[in-house]
Amino acid sequence: MGTFGSYTGSMKISEEKKETFVRQVEKILNYGGMMQFEQISMYGHEMGLLKPIELYPGGKVRFHYNYFEDDAWETAGFDGEEAYFWSQKIGSAEFCDVVTAVYVLYEMYDEGPGYAEVNGDAIGSRIYVGWLNNLLGTDFSMKKRFRLWRNFECYALSRIEDRSDPSFRDLMDMIPKGLRYAACGVEFADLMNIMEGTEMLTGDEIVPGTYPADVYGCKKAVHAFFTADSGNESIQRIWELLKKDKAERECAEEALADIAEYSLFLPARVIVYLTTEMKKISFWKTWKELSGSVYHDEVMKQYASDELEAERRELIETPVPSFRTSEFLRQDSWFTFHDMPKELKGKTKYYISDDDRLYWWDGSDEVIISEETDHWLEGLAQRHKDIAIHMDEAGAGQDFMKEFLSLIADIDQFYKRIFPFQSMFYEFLQNSSKREYRAAVELLKKIAEENREEGNIIEKAKYSWDITSRIVTHNIGRLRLKRYLAVMANKKLRKKYFRF
Repeated sequence: MGTFGSYTGSMKISEEKKETFVRQVEKILNYGGMMQFEQISMYGHEMGLLKPIELYPGGKVRFHYNYFEDDAWETAGFDGEEAYFWSQKIGSAEFCDVVTAVYVLYEMYDEGPGYAEVNGDAIGSRIYVGWLNNLLGTDFSMKKRFRLWRNFECYALSRIEDRSDPSFRDLMDMIPKGLRYAACGVEFADLMNIMEGTEMLTGDEIVPGTYPADVYGCKKAVHAFFTADSGNESIQRIWELLKKDKAERECAEEALADIAEYSLFLPARVIVYLTTEMKKISFWKTWKELSGSVYHDEVMKQYASDELEAERRELIETPVPSFRTSEFLRQDSWFTFHDMPKELKGKTKYYISDDDRLYWWDGSDEVIISEETDHWLEGLAQRHKDIAIHMDEAGAGQDFMKEFLSLIADIDQFYKRIFPFQSMFYEFLQNSSKREYRAAVELLKKIAEENREEGNIIEKAKYSWDITSRIVTHNIGRLRLKRYLAVMANKKLRKKYFRF
């Protein structure tokens, strides 16, 4: 058991779009907090160093950890040469969201039917596309989801062997939330008729000139045919009619003439679902056998007004509004704050903010530092300056390396899952003789000591990390250490506050 993500359509990206697609996947994984690790062992200490996703041209990456979730899942990976992404168990928080966003990106590129899904359910939320638009500077819309028949046909036919016929919920999952009004057209009506039947279509309820009126007329024609011909070959005669081209159907035999007339402007699927409903046989199993050979030359009537069509088209084709990364990664499920310790009753719930994304700060509005964190960093910068001024020359070289490693190991042991970034770790080791680096480590030590009381609540995380309350796992003590290490790893931000 577990949570799995996937994409149902083709994952083949055309050569002319591949380079752009690969760079976009890399950015999704990087800004989504996916991490690799370098395992090191020095002076008796073993630890992991965080390596944000970086993909070299034609390269491959594998990862299993999310920085924001502070948790590991089964290994996922991306092959830049083939533009192929894969995943296994992905949990239900940030790791899951970022993996799903990659699958949604495939949907944006795929000209054929296909959609991202989690545990077999199509992703109906627009927030994934909104995040892609914000992060990648794209203008993706949800218009592909409104190829309702093509998408749902693919979904249904792929599942008829291992589960019951698809349901209304399956259909609604496929239609983006907030845009369902725009789906109320001919294709939606056909899918509802297949799933719910056409018993509600009666002469008393029908409005002349509408699509339901034509479906009802065709239903009467099919019923009349079966009333006149109840033989074993009657169904096969209808199937043979549906395999003929338009000119042949216009000259159909008298017994099938009325059905043939409707075939000139109604899709073949309508006659099939009316027939299977009357004969109480599975539409989707029948359609799987017939769909490749029936006519597709009908000339559909326009049932909706020009104004309504334009309104729906605008809804469907308008780019999805942007969602900032911190909005996208926000977690608030039932498990997020499950089983909160009594010591933390009344504490403010933790939700990710840009203050947790300091590693990705670049001066743009991608990461906006709050006023509170700005004051905190200014205060730390002054403390760092004071420490450096009063620091003697002792402690450089081997002593620095041992003390630094020991400090990182102690922090991780107490606060849990506190890992330095690889780039920062080696930069500090290479500059161990410089006062500003040694002062930064001394400040790290002080921050770790000052936050022990608040960080001690991590002892309540005795079970699975993913079902422990976020107020425990993301307590402010841990967060301050993570944020400080993130600033130390972000040279541009470190320079802004700490001047080195």
